[in-house]
Amino acid sequence: MNPYWRAENLDGTIPFYAEDFNVVNQFEITNPLYNSTLNNKNEQSYNNFTNNLYLEWMPIEGLRSTARIGIDTKSSDADEFYSAKHTKFDSYFDSDIDRKGSYQVNHGKSTYLSGDLNINYSKQIAKNYLFANLGYNISERNYVERVYFAEGFPSDRLQDIIFARNYALDTRPAGLNGISRDMGFLAAVSYMWDDRFISDFTYRTNASSQFGADKRWASFWSAGLGWNLHNEKWISELGVVDQFRVRGSLGATGNQNFNTNASIATYKYALSAYYNGFPGSQLMNMVNPGLQWESSFDYNGGLDLKLGPVGLRADYYQRFTKNLLADITIPNSTGFDLVKDNLGKIKNTGLELYVNYAAWQRGRNFVSLQFGIETNTNKIVELSNSMKAYNDRMDAIASDRGKNKPIKKYQDGMAMDAIWAVPSLGIDPATGNEIYIRQDQSTTYLWNASDMIVAGIARPKYQGTFGLQAEYNGIGLSVTARYLGGGQLYNQTLVDRVENVDMVYNVDKRVLTGRWLEPGQSALYKRLGEYNIQNENGSTTPAQELTRATTRFVQNRNELDIAAINIYYDFYSQSWLQKAKLQRLRAAFNMNDVAKFSSIEIERGLSYPFSRTVSFSLTATF
Repeated sequence: MNPYWRAENLDGTIPFYAEDFNVVNQFEITNPLYNSTLNNKNEQSYNNFTNNLYLEWMPIEGLRSTARIGIDTKSSDADEFYSAKHTKFDSYFDSDIDRKGSYQVNHGKSTYLSGDLNINYSKQIAKNYLFANLGYNISERNYVERVYFAEGFPSDRLQDIIFARNYALDTRPAGLNGISRDMGFLAAVSYMWDDRFISDFTYRTNASSQFGADKRWASFWSAGLGWNLHNEKWISELGVVDQFRVRGSLGATGNQNFNTNASIATYKYALSAYYNGFPGSQLMNMVNPGLQWESSFDYNGGLDLKLGPVGLRADYYQRFTKNLLADITIPNSTGFDLVKDNLGKIKNTGLELYVNYAAWQRGRNFVSLQFGIETNTNKIVELSNSMKAYNDRMDAIASDRGKNKPIKKYQDGMAMDAIWAVPSLGIDPATGNEIYIRQDQSTTYLWNASDMIVAGIARPKYQGTFGLQAEYNGIGLSVTARYLGGGQLYNQTLVDRVENVDMVYNVDKRVLTGRWLEPGQSALYKRLGEYNIQNENGSTTPAQELTRATTRFVQNRNELDIAAINIYYDFYSQSWLQKAKLQRLRAAFNMNDVAKFSSIEIERGLSYPFSRTVSFSLTATF
C-alpha cells in the first residue's frame, strides 16, 4: 500500500477502505490489513508413512542376494476459508451478495509400492578384482485428489463447509487420479586390475505404463574407464602426489516426468448429457502410441588430483538430449489443441572445476579454502516441424497489447533460454517515442513481433561457489558465497515500476526524473501518458498501452551472493564438561542470504518474500 493511505484509524481501529480517490464515482481502495481482523482460515496437514523390508542371503562367500519390499503412503488435507467480510468480495453486489464467503477443501492420498531384487558377486584373485550385479525392480504409484469449492457463508464464525449455501458458481466437485507402473532389469560389471586400471559397464532396460503402446520399453547403457596414475611406480616415487586419477565415461539416461495420461486414451464423464439414464463420456486427450522416453547421451572426461594440501577435481562433458517431451499445437479439427510429443535434440557442453586448499593445520586448528566454477552452454541442434506452430503461437501471444513480458521461442542453433525482444535505438529526443529496428534495418515507432531477435541468453556463462572454513582454539568460522556472470536478464521489475507503472500506487522516482518530458530531451524512458504515433502513410496509430519486450531492458547479469555465515564455539577444552556429564557442547550463530551484489539494480521480494535468516543454536552431546 502507499504509505500515505490509512492502514489504521487514529483510534487504532482498522478501516475497510484505505483510500477514497473519487467520492463522486465511489472509487475506493480496500485495506488488506482489514482482513487480519477476520476469522479466515488456511490450514494444511499431511501424514506420511514409509517402510522398507530387506532380506539378505549369502549362500557362499562373495555372493549376496538382497530383496526389498517398500511402501510409501501419503494423505493430505487443506482447508481455505475466507469470511464474507473479506476485501476480495468487495465487488459482489445485488444478486452476488449471497455468494460472499468461500471455502475450498482439498483431500489427497497416494500409495507407492516398490520391490527389487539384486544379486551381486565380488571376487579378488591376485591383482584382479571383479564385481557384478544383476537386478530387477517393479513399482506401482497410485494417487487421487478431490477438491470442493463452496460459497455463501452468513457468518465468519461458521468455519465449516457444511454451512455453505451452494457450490461455487459454475463449479462442481473436481479431482484427479492416476496410476503408473514401472518394471526394469539391470546388469552392472566392474573390473579393476592392481588398483590401477578401473572399468565399469552397466545396462538397464525399463518399461513404463506412461508411454505409448508402441514405445513401452527403453534401454540405456553406460561405460567408464579410469586410471589410478598415483599407483604407478614412476608417479609414486615422486613423493608429492597423493592421488592422480584420470577417467572417462559415456552413457545414456532416460526421463519419464509427465502426467500418466499424456499418451493413453483417457475419458471423463459428460455429466450434462444423459442417455437412458446413463451419462455420456468424452476423450480428454489425444492418443499418442508413439510417445517415447526422453533420453540423454553423455560424454564425460575428468581427473582427480591431490598434491599435499591442494585437491582438485575437473570434468568436461557433452550431453545430447533427444526426444524432448513438450506440448505441441495441433489443428483444432482433431478435437484438441495440444498433444504431448517428442521433438528435437539439444546439445549441452560444460566444464566443472573444484579446488580445495588446506592452507594451515595444527591439531584441531585449521584454515581451509574452497573454490568451484561451472560453465554450461546449450544449443538446439534439431527441432521438429511441429515447433513452427508453437513459435507462431508465441508470436501471437507477444502481439497481444496486454502482454509485456518476453516469450519463449525455439530455433535451430539457438540456446534454449534465449531472450527474445525487439531491437531498440532508445527514446527519440524529438517525440519521446521508442525507436525500434525492423528486420530490414529501417526504423519505426511501431512494435512488431516479427522483428524480435535473440537479445541475450538468460543462462550465465559461468557460476560457482567459494568459501572459507577455519577454527582456532574452539572458535570456528564458515563463509559460503555464490557468484555468476556472463548472462543476461530482462529487467521486468524496471519495466513494471517505471514505464508500465500503475499511477494509483506509489511509483519509482524515475517515473518523474527519468522519463521524456519535452522535445530535445535525452531520456532513458519513454513519455508518460497516452499518445498517437504518426505512420509513414500519414495516418496515426494509438501508442501501445504497455511497454513490450524490447532490448532496452536486457541487461548484463553479474552477481555475488554472501550465502551463509556460520560462527561457532566448541567447549571441548573446558574441564567442567566432564562434571556436567557432557561429551560435547557447541554454540553457533548462523546467517543466511547475508548480502547480494549485482550489476543490475532490481527490487526483490515483489512476487514472493525473501528472508535474511539469523539463528542461534546450542548443541549438547551427553
